[in-house]
Amino acid sequence: MSTLKGANISSVSFVETPEKSLNLWNDGFVQSMQTSYAESEYRERVETLVKQVKILLKEMQTGFDGDLIERLEMVDALHCLGIDRYFQAEIKEALDYVYRFWDGSVGIGLGCESTTNDLNTTALGLRVLRLYRYHVSADVLKNFKNKNGQFISHGGDNDSNLIDIRDEHMLRSMINLLRASSLAFLGETVMKDAKVFSSAYLKQLLEKSEDIKQKSYLKEAEYALLYEWPSTFPRWEARSYIEIYELDNSRLKDKIILELAKLNFNILQYIYKMEMKKLSSWWQNSGVSKLIAVRERSIEYYLLAVSAIDNAEFGSSRIALAKAATLVSLLDDLFDDHLTLAQVELFIKAIIQGWDISIVQNVPSNFKKIVEFVFKTLQELTTEATQIQGRDMMQFITKAWVDYAEASLKQAQWKEGQYVPTYNEYINIAATTGASGLLSLHPILLAFPNLEDDSIEKIFLSKSRFYELIWLTGRIVDDIHDFEDDKLHGQTASAISCYMKDHHEYSEEDALIHMNNHFDELLTELTWEFLNPDKVLLEWDKLYFNLGRGDQSFYIFGDGFSYHDKGVKQRVFKVLFDLVKA
Repeated sequence: MSTLKGANISSVSFVETPEKSLNLWNDGFVQSMQTSYAESEYRERVETLVKQVKILLKEMQTGFDGDLIERLEMVDALHCLGIDRYFQAEIKEALDYVYRFWDGSVGIGLGCESTTNDLNTTALGLRVLRLYRYHVSADVLKNFKNKNGQFISHGGDNDSNLIDIRDEHMLRSMINLLRASSLAFLGETVMKDAKVFSSAYLKQLLEKSEDIKQKSYLKEAEYALLYEWPSTFPRWEARSYIEIYELDNSRLKDKIILELAKLNFNILQYIYKMEMKKLSSWWQNSGVSKLIAVRERSIEYYLLAVSAIDNAEFGSSRIALAKAATLVSLLDDLFDDHLTLAQVELFIKAIIQGWDISIVQNVPSNFKKIVEFVFKTLQELTTEATQIQGRDMMQFITKAWVDYAEASLKQAQWKEGQYVPTYNEYINIAATTGASGLLSLHPILLAFPNLEDDSIEKIFLSKSRFYELIWLTGRIVDDIHDFEDDKLHGQTASAISCYMKDHHEYSEEDALIHMNNHFDELLTELTWEFLNPDKVLLEWDKLYFNLGRGDQSFYIFGDGFSYHDKGVKQRVFKVLFDLVKA
């Protein structure tokens, strides 16, 4: 965030940034979207398929030599395909069964009567059981390392050498080992070893992909190398795994599972399309794009909303989150490129004094129109939240936006004076401008009625380590990817520059390495906070966490919030626009 040094309060500068401000999804395109999946016949087919899959799951109740791996692969498929919500009772029964045979020192074999423990089954079990919050230690993987530090297929054989790279079972083991490693907790060095080893193995394998017959495993290996669990989100995972399983029908117990996944995906996408039409109309009618050059990302922010809360019934929460994110982006661009310190101060004063638009009467008309649009939208969101919560939500929403604006002002003052704060001074302010608490507040107020005041305050004031970690990881990943870009725009304060101020002996490269390592540690701690079996996890905690995952996904290939060519365009198409072929 920055300001124009020395600008006069009576003028507003318009900085053209076409590569950032371009809107790829104009209103005409969004309004033209069509789909037939609103028909009742599709929902009725889903109900039929769910009943049939429940019968398949019931058939797994009889023990046999492959019953553990079959249960795990079934639960994993339902989860990855995004249809696990239909089978919660059956999944619990399957995993309770697997857990009864889980040996914390040596792992498990293919079945309940297996005498040999198996790396593929154990790695998959570690991942799936952790995702569903069972107590399982990563130490179990130590049983599958030989004296050379290599991971081998069967436990206890410390003299074995690495199996031929074309071996399908070893390929499956390495994929599941890598997937398990993305759920590491702090201090688990064996998970770091697993990640390094499996990644190297799979990268080597992909270079010789012509030797592998099972193309679905190749595609899954590519996915696992690119998208770690803390940095992706359920709808993208569902679309990706539909494409993976399409390549090999034998990997699923019955083709009706894939049919259900496709149908569920397309029905949800229909709902998303209807919501995007409302959102696009809202942005088009604002006229902001005709007033000033800013990033136009309402559809991208809707994707972020889908990452946080994808259930069909939470449409108002998705739209609210997308609107709030669009406003944050708009204000960030205004504060960064167009406004003076005095104008930002007026904006904050107007919020504090009851969203009083009269306070900005003496500013340029374009700026005033934008402020009117922002205030009007936030008042509408407040009215919605008040109706759901049964009491006035203005105090909470006002506090959240004032905190964001005041933190933005502080960053503007730093830039104005070319001041580089200490790291601790910086991170407290910058985490607030990252707006994680602010963005989660609006959808949570609409999704969960009758919240206590203390719960609401925790959401946007970061009153727990869990929330604090989401704020910190969101800020630091942005600073890591935008460090060079920010320098070009005259930004003086970032996590990297402030860390260098505290540690004069560090070069820029050293500081970047440190911040990347620090980020990995924070993300690992956040994973523990979310998956800790002893932690009581509330429904809005899950929304908050998934919003953080969605935020991280925008940075996999660079800053996808600022630039279109960082993988986000592909995800918008595949999750929101392109139907899955039946």
